Amino acid sequence: MPDDTTSTGDLAFSSAPESSDKLIVFVHGVFGDPVNSWTSQAGVTWPDLIKGDERFRGFTVATYRCDSPFLHRSSGIAEITERLLHQLEDQDIFGKFHEVYFIAHSMGGLVVKGVLVNLNRPSQIKKLRTVKAVLYISTPAQGANMAEVSSWLSANPQLRDMQRADFNSFLQALENQWQNLIRDRGTPPFPQSFCAYETKPTHGVVIVNRIFAATFCDQNPHPVDEDHSNIAKPSSRGSDIYIWARARILDTSTLTQDAKLEYFLRKTRYNYRPGLDVEGVEWKESYREYEFTMRNPSKTERVVDLRLRFAFPWPVIASRLSCQEGCEGLAFTGIEDASFKIETQHQITKLQGYWTNLINIGATTMFPEAVFRGKIIMTTEFPPSDSASLTVGYRDGTDANKKSFFHRISVLDTATGTVKIEPEPLKGKQKTSIQFMPKEPIEFKGR
Repeated sequence: MPDDTTSTGDLAFSSAPESSDKLIVFVHGVFGDPVNSWTSQAGVTWPDLIKGDERFRGFTVATYRCDSPFLHRSSGIAEITERLLHQLEDQDIFGKFHEVYFIAHSMGGLVVKGVLVNLNRPSQIKKLRTVKAVLYISTPAQGANMAEVSSWLSANPQLRDMQRADFNSFLQALENQWQNLIRDRGTPPFPQSFCAYETKPTHGVVIVNRIFAATFCDQNPHPVDEDHSNIAKPSSRGSDIYIWARARILDTSTLTQDAKLEYFLRKTRYNYRPGLDVEGVEWKESYREYEFTMRNPSKTERVVDLRLRFAFPWPVIASRLSCQEGCEGLAFTGIEDASFKIETQHQITKLQGYWTNLINIGATTMFPEAVFRGKIIMTTEFPPSDSASLTVGYRDGTDANKKSFFHRISVLDTATGTVKIEPEPLKGKQKTSIQFMPKEPIEFKGR
């Protein structure tokens, strides 16, 4: 049979305000196209639903088209990935837009994943950070049984690329690279990753179930009561998949706008000589030492009226805060005990009047590229708080509008006391449980 298809990869954009700096790109799956893949039986297209949604004001919508014939030969997934990446770069997408989001269905998710892992190298990392989130919808990250069966009937190499991962070195390598990208993400962790999968069969078979969709997601995978095709075809803004996708994009956009400062919190080995030197207590394995760092990454903007409220997982028995340069008015504060001791011009050491998991830190000014560091010792003798968090408030320069946002402090390993800071959009009041313990004798030794 002759191949009369003429499709090559291309991006088609909707009209948008000139001031738009946010882009949503739709990438269809195998045997799909940029129209039918997103169009419901009622004739409603997902891109059009977004264009008419007031909550997406300021967003540009684009669709990507790749050749995916049912019978004939075409490009493999790696070749489509390379073509999409070149077109994004050639059209300066990462320069024109400050926020880029991908909504990818089925094979389209593998294409987008390939684009992102190709950007995960030092020379391209700025472009990668422009991508704020990718929504994987019924993406066969672990392959699919139907792909193997279909590959017997079709010359399209995309089907062979989607065979089960346990027999598919292409998917194994792609998933390994994706896991590397996730581990390399900074703070805040962009791009975010969200996953949804179908629960209803297509012609008697659930093509991409939860097992085949398994990959790293920043939230639990979202089950949708649709089949493999209709999961990407919301009939209205009230459809489950539309509501889910809109919330993920808008929440990530909020996080993008607010997260100007950088935070790091890591557990360190017991070594008190270089910084925190404490005596007067019998050291036990239940005591954990942590270092935290805060940085103003801007080269031009200063941060003023900075307020940090740490609710750590366990009570803090000792702490030290220092700034090499670039900070003014740096201080520890507390709810009941606001005293602090300044040892040097840039260093504050605090003895807890009681052992509590709550610490407040303030600074009147952090100049561009300023950094301050702290060290704390926590006792992990008791179960951790279920609402450990970091709440942040500050202003850029003399901006009168206060910026506030919220970070969850998650306990990764209770036995070792390992924790991680995870940004979340600030919604309403956040629950914080305060822990208190009787004070034991502690003294700082001469430093």
